[in-house]
Amino acid sequence: MKKPDAVSSVDRPGTRKQRTGRPFDHSSDRLILASTLDLLAERGYERLTLDEVALLTGKAKSTLYRRWATKEELVLAAIRSVGRPPEIDHLPDLGSLRSDLLAVVDSPWLGSPDRRLAIFAGLTSATRSSERLANVVRTEVTEPYVEVYRRLLNRAANKGEIPADYVAGIPILANVIPAMSTHRLDTSRTPVHRDFFVSVIDNILLAALHMQAD
Repeated sequence: MKKPDAVSSVDRPGTRKQRTGRPFDHSSDRLILASTLDLLAERGYERLTLDEVALLTGKAKSTLYRRWATKEELVLAAIRSVGRPPEIDHLPDLGSLRSDLLAVVDSPWLGSPDRRLAIFAGLTSATRSSERLANVVRTEVTEPYVEVYRRLLNRAANKGEIPADYVAGIPILANVIPAMSTHRLDTSRTPVHRDFFVSVIDNILLAALHMQAD
């Protein structure tokens, strides 16, 4: 009488198939993800390719494709790799609301203000077509920035810098700089520079609070 075939680990309930092949080598991840952000800033999402990242980093294309099967996955990993704006954990405290707001604008996060803006500009078209990218930009970048500005405004209110009549508007005003930045990146073909943010701070945010620039 023929014995029944043994049940494999794949078929056995409650088991998972083990990955075969060599384990991933993560030693080059930092270089690859940083290079992805560089190319994103230089070329934009639409023109970025995994082949180009492989060429820039000197890695085999197969290495990248084993780690990140698509360009979307690679860019998602690159954005997540840099974390959230550092000001979310360490608010600037330079003596005035305007100085603190400008310190956030001038933050060295992602290398420099210009590189950071170039990366965000390179992501703009992608966030319209990829819900996953739009979600990660919102949760890792936009919402943390809104929180930073909200905390700076609340601190200024507690110090008496903001007139009491305008304190109730802080939750809305905290969105002004991120919203204006997103709109400008989405609608303008020209680079966004520091003077744009200075104008938003002085002529919109502080003006709405009836505060004068230092």
